[in-house]
Amino acid sequence: MSTPTLASQIYSFINTVSAMALGSSAVAAVNTENFVSLGETVLSNAESTSAFYNALASQIGRTYALYRSLPEQRLGIQRTPLEFGAILRTLEVSTIAQTKSNDSWDATNPITETIMQDTTAAMCTYDSKRGTWEVATKVIYDFQLRTAFSDAESMAAFVDMIFQDMYNGMELAIRDLEATTICTGITLAASYEGSRMTAINILHAYNVVFNKTLAASAALRDADFLRYAAAEIKKHKKYMEDPSKLYNPAGYDRWTPSDECQVQVLEEFAANCATYLQSNTFHDEMVKLPTYRERSFWQGIGDGSTASRAYVSISRGSGVDVTTESVNGVLAYIFDNDAMAIMIDFIRTKSDYKARYEHTEYYHKADWASLVRGTQQMLVFYMDDYYLSPPSASDVTNWATAYTSYFTKNSDGTYTAATSTYSATTAYYKVTA
Repeated sequence: MSTPTLASQIYSFINTVSAMALGSSAVAAVNTENFVSLGETVLSNAESTSAFYNALASQIGRTYALYRSLPEQRLGIQRTPLEFGAILRTLEVSTIAQTKSNDSWDATNPITETIMQDTTAAMCTYDSKRGTWEVATKVIYDFQLRTAFSDAESMAAFVDMIFQDMYNGMELAIRDLEATTICTGITLAASYEGSRMTAINILHAYNVVFNKTLAASAALRDADFLRYAAAEIKKHKKYMEDPSKLYNPAGYDRWTPSDECQVQVLEEFAANCATYLQSNTFHDEMVKLPTYRERSFWQGIGDGSTASRAYVSISRGSGVDVTTESVNGVLAYIFDNDAMAIMIDFIRTKSDYKARYEHTEYYHKADWASLVRGTQQMLVFYMDDYYLSPPSASDVTNWATAYTSYFTKNSDGTYTAATSTYSATTAYYKVTA
């Protein structure tokens, strides 16, 4: 087990994720080891706001404080404390019971009674992921603010703006926690591509079926590709309702009823399906699902491009054990309701009056918990010009010449030409176009 990351190392985690979500920094890998199913930690965004107040003019006069409330927006995995407690420790069955012959119908073959042992494949999982975060401390000055404003209404509006910023900070943190938990699930599903049907490069599948060389940069404007991708998403969602070992990383017998299935798609993909196909069939059928959502981005806005909005990069582990999984062109993610969850509990605001300095400090806190469970069904659809292609036995034998057709994937989602030294533990890729 990896060494827990020190609090100082994740001090600005939420701020880092928020910066990517708001588009003020490029989308980069974030390490979710410390808050997604691997330990307890404390997150704190503690930054001084005193300098802001010190810059106030002695007389502001009539002031209009314009600051909007950030509306609540959820992605379908937040649970109440009671619900989260119920799934925190789960007792599951990994395989469905099998039938066997029973000859009780045959009177000529009497059954000899024997003592039998129960063969239920039971397993218990316990996820312990809890912590507390704190929004940046807010300081309300008594005398200084009273002298800075010419009337009580202006001062009240200004103080309300400060508190609203505190509440908005909490809302943004909750959004980021939920989005990053989902991104962790996406990369978990992608990491099992090849051994499970938890990730499908829909662009490569399309090119193989129709003998095309369509590139990812043009795929979302190609009506035939959009039609094929929409059909595949609907088809596999239906397949996941039947018992199967294919759609979960653990390879257990699982099925997901339609009303327990989360379907999330990239907004640009959904919009283009309606525009280029001149039909709302895909959208109309999907929006009927109670758990259907369209996402303007998965992990961050980045530079605003489709590539940034559809890109996911998550690291797990610490030190030399860190592994990073990056997925390009994520179009859709289907997952069981029980595959992941977050919980926000005990949101509270504490205060501490400093008589000597004539101001009150406010601390807005919340307890959180999150988990991603690989024993439940999940499937990610993505488009990438490079596709996973394990070398054939012949290519391995003749690797000295065959390697020129292969590539290896870097942690940031880019690709590098394979070297002449073959490694059985390396994932190899080929290019579509």
